[in-house]
Amino acid sequence: MNYIARLTAERDSARATLDGARAELGELLAYLASDKFSGAGDYVHVRTDLMPKLMTLRLAMLGDGAAT
Repeated sequence: MNYIARLTAERDSARATLDGARAELGELLAYLASDKFSGAGDYVHVRTDLMPKLMTLRLAMLGDGAAT
């Protein structure tokens, strides 16, 4: 693979990783803005509500770099 093709592939991979992270972050923000948290019981369970979503976001941000 030549240099330009490699750079193009790396760019496309980074864009896909960033797009996935943006989507996951948007879902997390929408979740936190949902009706579940708008009333008197507007508490968040970190272990069950936030941690799974944050770990998914973290993995998305790592992208292909996680394998290195």
